[in-house]
Amino acid sequence: MGGLGTPVDHTTARSLPLEGPQVLWLVTAGAMDLFAVDAGRQGHWHFLGRLETGTLLLGPVDGPRHTLVGRPLQDCVLRRIQLRELHRPGPGPYGAYEQYGEQGGHGGGDPYSPHGGYAQYGHPGEPYADPYGPHHGGPDNTYGTYGTYDTPATPAGYDAHGTPWTHPAHEPVLSPLDDAFARGYGRSLRVLFEAPFDGQHLTPQPSGDGNTDAPDGGHGPSAAHDAAGTGDENILWMSMAPGSVQYGSAYGADTAADLLIDGALWQDMVNQQTRLLSALDRWIERLERAHEDRTAAGIQAGEAERESADRALLNSIGRPRRRGAPSGTAAGTDDAALAVCRTVAAAARIPVTDPDTGGAPESRLDPVERTALSSGFRTRDVRLSGSWWRDNSGPLVGYWSDNGDPVALLWRRGRYEAVDPASGERWRVGKDNAAEFDDRAVMFYRPLPDEPLPAWRLLLFSLRGTRTDLRNLALGGLVAVGLGTLVPLATGQVLGVYVPAAENGLIVQVSLALIVSAVVAAAFMLLQNTAILRMEGRVEATLQPAVWDRLLRLPTRFFAERSTGELASAAMGISSIRKVLSGISSVLVQAGTVGAVNLVLLLLFSVELALVAVAMLVVIAALFLGMGLWQLRWQRRLVVLGNKLNNQAFQTLRGLPKLRVAAAESFAYAAWAREFARSRELQQRVGRIKNLITVLNAVYLPLCTLIMFMLLAGPARGALSPSGFLTFNTAVTMMLSSVTQLTGALISAAAVLPMFEQVRPVFRALPEVRGGSTRPGALSGAIEARQLSFRYAEDGPLVLDDVSFRVEPGEFVAVVGASGCGKSTLLRLLIGFDRPAFGEVLYDGQDLAALDQAAVRRQCGVVLQNAQPFSGSVLDCIRGAENFSLEEAWEAARLAGLAEDIQRMPMGMHTVLSDGGGTVSGGQRQRLMIAQALIRRPRILFFDEATSALDNETQRIVTESTRELRATRVVIAHRLSTVMDADRVVVMAEGRVVQQGRPADLLTDTTGLFHELVRRQIQ
Repeated sequence: MGGLGTPVDHTTARSLPLEGPQVLWLVTAGAMDLFAVDAGRQGHWHFLGRLETGTLLLGPVDGPRHTLVGRPLQDCVLRRIQLRELHRPGPGPYGAYEQYGEQGGHGGGDPYSPHGGYAQYGHPGEPYADPYGPHHGGPDNTYGTYGTYDTPATPAGYDAHGTPWTHPAHEPVLSPLDDAFARGYGRSLRVLFEAPFDGQHLTPQPSGDGNTDAPDGGHGPSAAHDAAGTGDENILWMSMAPGSVQYGSAYGADTAADLLIDGALWQDMVNQQTRLLSALDRWIERLERAHEDRTAAGIQAGEAERESADRALLNSIGRPRRRGAPSGTAAGTDDAALAVCRTVAAAARIPVTDPDTGGAPESRLDPVERTALSSGFRTRDVRLSGSWWRDNSGPLVGYWSDNGDPVALLWRRGRYEAVDPASGERWRVGKDNAAEFDDRAVMFYRPLPDEPLPAWRLLLFSLRGTRTDLRNLALGGLVAVGLGTLVPLATGQVLGVYVPAAENGLIVQVSLALIVSAVVAAAFMLLQNTAILRMEGRVEATLQPAVWDRLLRLPTRFFAERSTGELASAAMGISSIRKVLSGISSVLVQAGTVGAVNLVLLLLFSVELALVAVAMLVVIAALFLGMGLWQLRWQRRLVVLGNKLNNQAFQTLRGLPKLRVAAAESFAYAAWAREFARSRELQQRVGRIKNLITVLNAVYLPLCTLIMFMLLAGPARGALSPSGFLTFNTAVTMMLSSVTQLTGALISAAAVLPMFEQVRPVFRALPEVRGGSTRPGALSGAIEARQLSFRYAEDGPLVLDDVSFRVEPGEFVAVVGASGCGKSTLLRLLIGFDRPAFGEVLYDGQDLAALDQAAVRRQCGVVLQNAQPFSGSVLDCIRGAENFSLEEAWEAARLAGLAEDIQRMPMGMHTVLSDGGGTVSGGQRQRLMIAQALIRRPRILFFDEATSALDNETQRIVTESTRELRATRVVIAHRLSTVMDADRVVVMAEGRVVQQGRPADLLTDTTGLFHELVRRQIQ
């Protein structure tokens, strides 16, 4: 090799940019340090290793972000060799090199093209003959034992037909490389080099058949150092294609140069160089991120020290210090956080359960979040701004601004108090010490009981914590009752006694008393309305989140049985009911109080006439009740039709691309228009009934007054004195007016009943996870399906029938079968989405039905068939609702083979996706869901056709990534490459397991279903 290439003069330059990939760099003496640097030769130089004497290096390829730069040492002798020189005819019997052509073969052109000098050697199926005898072989490389090979590959010195190059006198002419090998030179060349990769195991692991897995998923033997026994795990190994003359053989350091006789090596080296530089890019990117993190941490630590010094200076000049601050030994620990959570939860009337500390995935959560998760209630982060200590937002978990330790913030006597759970000491929060609290706090939401709830239980649940408002409401009602009697009594007394007697002074006094009573009544009415508004707000703030929590904790079967419109009505039903009742509750209280007081006055003045008034009220009430029921009948239909319209609009918008492809927009519009026209007709019916009720309200009051006058003028003549008559008439008028208000309010409230009927199923259904569920702890990955049977309806056929199999921890099990055989249903049973009619699913020997299924799924990564990401940024889609870092999201994207796609997006991880991921391809959408499943590093993975839209290379990356996790994998797949990589295959047919075993064993059974499925796919 020393005779090839040209020497490189590096005496005037400290560094040497390495060309490639058509150039080889040979260190013939001394050594050269190798660095990776940005392709623009700017930025930091990353040291990779030292190339010692005898190292042969292929120059870097274009494309990756970084390239290779050498820094020769003082005594280094470096040669630059063009690849085409390796196939130039060498010194034959005539004593000189004979030019064979600039491209090294008959093919000409690119040496890597199918017709080039490095791509085609010999003929398929021909034996490889060593032209120099057995002395080339050895324990690591024995040419004579290769036999036949399939991939065209001819050694240097042979033409395209497999015969040696010859002189016109028919004497063999050797290339310089063959000549060097014939003389025994070049046996210690090291083709590849070692590089630090921060502990990444790039070394392939040998398999049972002697082959090895290359670092990037290729397969083949090592190209160097295998027999040298270096033991270094940071050696980059060579990947050779099956069929090449090197495939299946091992080469030691002393025979590495023998590889150079096969031109196919160089294309593999170019590919390997690309993978190497890509790995270097990732390694350097991690180094840069770590440096940025260390820099940011240093800046943050410096700012914290400065803030601490500022607080010390402020305290030294007399700024008030907080009292009862937690001690440094207990602050920040899980016990302190749990004590704070218990204090806040007790104030919110929420039971607390101690969280698990056994290494389950939730152990990475904040202690407050972990406590909420184990106790079954939800939380929300709130921001403390302005004079927050004066606004009652309920019990809160706050944080000290200096060390981030949690503290209980409880409302008491018009402002918040900070509570130390350890000592029980309290101190009021004010303007002087509000800065000592962080502006972030956590609010707890009280969940509904885990049992069916009737309406009165919901009312009691929502009214908890409103004792003060109920007291103010009752007080206002009592005052209204007392003052409500003054108007009719004063009217009768003034008009019946004082006016005929010309008692001007008494008239003025009574008038002033009425004015004062009106002012007092207005004040207490304001108190009533304020109490009602506060109660409405508290009811919605308590009940609406509780409904959402209950809805999210219901089993998936609940959602499968209802349309989107019904679910939307159930989710927002409480808010809709509150809006309808917001203006009715105060009317009901005030009108009911006034009507009851005036009815008592009527009975005091004349029982007979009072009974007549009551009879008129009964008739009117019956009439209005009938009309209300009539309206309710159409109102129910209107609500059902509204849900149907909402569902239809949602499905139309979701399926708009399909409608456009089918040119069916007109049909979709026509279907919507028909239903909308029906809803308008129902609204008109309801409107006509309301108009009729309004007319009756306007007519019946004068009609009842006329009837009372006729009675007093006829049968009841003389029954009342003039003052008594005036008092009685005023009381009747006020009572009838209150009845008018009551009937109008009640009829408006009738619209609430259909809304509540839509919400009622949420309260009747039982949550999937209840208080008695057992915590699973950290799962090992063992799963067992034991005699599972399932049907979708009680009287329906069995979809699964006596299915049993077991999955060991870390095992890869593929479930295959024809469409409709029950594979997806089986997966839903395994993850607890449906419950079996018979049998059980066991995780680590524990029945899934008795476990906290949400806690089980938190330890699983699940990608269902046709799963779609939700709207938001790519980062939000990958990490979901949990607080994973940006680095963890990038790592998950890398495991899913999505990192390069994200880097090409306009805003990287912050690129916004539409709902359902419509702005990305099907394969990218699947990889997003896979990244979302892998970010937790779960112990168990469930994939239901999760890689059906991926190409082979991307699927290989996903397969290798999931193998790295050493997780239990249960995969439903049809693709042969996925199934054949499994440890075990479960074959299903018509809801039953018909075969189980290793893929290779099942293929030997030519009568089995698995063999038939594979045969169909190959054909």
